Amino acid sequence: MKAIRLKTEYLTNPIGIDYTRPRLSWVCEGGKKQTAYRVIAKDDDGNAIWDSGKTASSKMHLIPWGGKALKSRQRVTWSVELWDENGNKGEASDEATFELGLIDESDWKASWITGNYSVKRKMRYPVDCFRTSFTVGADKEVIKARTYMSACGLYEGKLNGKKIGSFCLAPGHTDYRKRVQYQTVDITD
Repeated sequence: MKAIRLKTEYLTNPIGIDYTRPRLSWVCEGGKKQTAYRVIAKDDDGNAIWDSGKTASSKMHLIPWGGKALKSRQRVTWSVELWDENGNKGEASDEATFELGLIDESDWKASWITGNYSVKRKMRYPVDCFRTSFTVGADKEVIKARTYMSACGLYEGKLNGKKIGSFCLAPGHTDYRKRVQYQTVDITD
């Protein structure tokens, strides 16, 4: 018996999730019935940050995170071991990952990129192309890079002229007076 299709908050290897105690799910392959599971989670350095221990349960959907609350930008690698209807321990699952987004208000350091005009309420404006430039020092190796982006309206992100992200015209419908959704994209390459 082996756990397959590991998901975090219904997503496969998500980055930018906003839950400090996410829920984990899987399905099992082989065997007739799962009778127990063990979730093992590690940080980027390979240190164990949560081990559920052998837990007698057939549940495999939305298992709550049992470790300490996670922090902004924290990346977690996790796997599952299962026991079948005869009490036999199965093969460990392949590893899955998830990464938290920007959880605390203080994590947001950037400023909005805006046009060179004063906005007047209730006035419609033409489509703008906002851009900003930055340089990564030639003497620095990029190990991990993320963009956390949004707009008060629809947008498409580009880096060096190439579209980034697999979404089209984000963030979708929302009431910007109450919430501004953001998207996280791995731009390491």
